[in-house]
Amino acid sequence: MDSLTHIVAGAVTGDLILGRKVGKKAMLFGAIAGSAPDIDAVLNFFVSDVDSLVMHRGITHSIFVALTIGPLLGWLLWKWFKKQEGTRLGWIALVTINILFHLFLDMCTVYGTGLLTPFSEQRFSWDTIFVADPLYTIPLLIASVVLLILKSDNTTRARVAITGLILSSAYMTFAFYAHAKAIGKCETALQSRNINATAIIATPTLMNTVLWNIVAADTGGYWNGYWSVLDAENEIPELTFIPQQAYLSDSIQSKEDLAKMIQFANGFYTLTNEEGKIRFNVLRFGQVSGWIDPTSKCAFSFDMTPGADNSMVVQQGRIETTKKEVLEAMVERMGF
Repeated sequence: MDSLTHIVAGAVTGDLILGRKVGKKAMLFGAIAGSAPDIDAVLNFFVSDVDSLVMHRGITHSIFVALTIGPLLGWLLWKWFKKQEGTRLGWIALVTINILFHLFLDMCTVYGTGLLTPFSEQRFSWDTIFVADPLYTIPLLIASVVLLILKSDNTTRARVAITGLILSSAYMTFAFYAHAKAIGKCETALQSRNINATAIIATPTLMNTVLWNIVAADTGGYWNGYWSVLDAENEIPELTFIPQQAYLSDSIQSKEDLAKMIQFANGFYTLTNEEGKIRFNVLRFGQVSGWIDPTSKCAFSFDMTPGADNSMVVQQGRIETTKKEVLEAMVERMGF
C-alpha cells in the first residue's frame, strides 16, 4: 500500500493498543512501526533498477524479520519509556502488530511480498486492492485526525479508532469478495470459449474495487478482459488474446535480469519490440487504458536495453492512466 495508508493505519492501531497508557506517543510510534518495512526503499540508491524491483518488499517484509525485530524494538521502547505506564507486552504488541499489519496490507496489492525471505524467493499477493485506494484509507485518515484533536484522556478515543478500523476492514472485505467474483467471471468467459487456461489472475484498476482486469494464461499468450461489479449478472466479459512473444527474449543481453523480471512478474508477462527496444511488460499491473482499447500497452513496461533508465517505470503507467479521457472512459466502463 502507499505510505499514507501505512502511516494512518499504524497510528490508529497504535493508539488502540497503547494510547490509554502512554497518550499520543502511541500514535507516533505506531505510525513509525507501520511504515518501518519500507525502509528497503533506500536500496534504490545502491542497486540496479532490476534489483531494486525484486528486492523491494523482500527481507524487510519477511514474517521472520517481523517476529524477530518487532519484539526487540518493542522491548527497546519499553526500556526507553520505562517510567511511563506502558507495559513491556504493550510496547512489543504495538510494534509487532503494526509491522505485521504492514505486511498484510502489502500482500493485498499486486506487487508481491516476500514473506518467507530469506528462506524462499516466492512472493505472495492476493491482488485484492490497488496500491492506493482512497476508500480504504479515508476512514483511517479521519480517525487519525480526530485522535490527534481529542485529548489523551478522552473516553471516546477507543471508539474512534475501532470505527476507523471497522470501516476500512469492511471495504477490504468487499475487495476480497469482488476479487473472487472477478475470477469466477473470467472462468465463465473461458468456458464459453472452450479455453483451458493454465492460470488466472484478477487485479483492480486504478484506485477502485469496482472495475477489474482479468488475465488468463494460455499457450503462447494471455486472454485479457474487464469485469465490473456493476455488470449484469448474466453478462460474460469479452476477452482479447495478447501474444507473449517469448522469442524476443533471444535479443535480451542479460539473461540474469530477464530471469529476475520473470520471477517478479510471477510468469504473467509479454515482450514487445518498440523501435528496436525490447520491453518487458508485466500484466499483473494492468493496462494504461485497456477499457478503451483491449490492445492498450501495459502500465508496467520495463526497457531491457542495457543502461536504460527504468527508475520511474512503476509510476509512468500510473501517470498515463490518470489522463482525463482515460479516467472518464474507466468510470463509464464501471457502469456509473
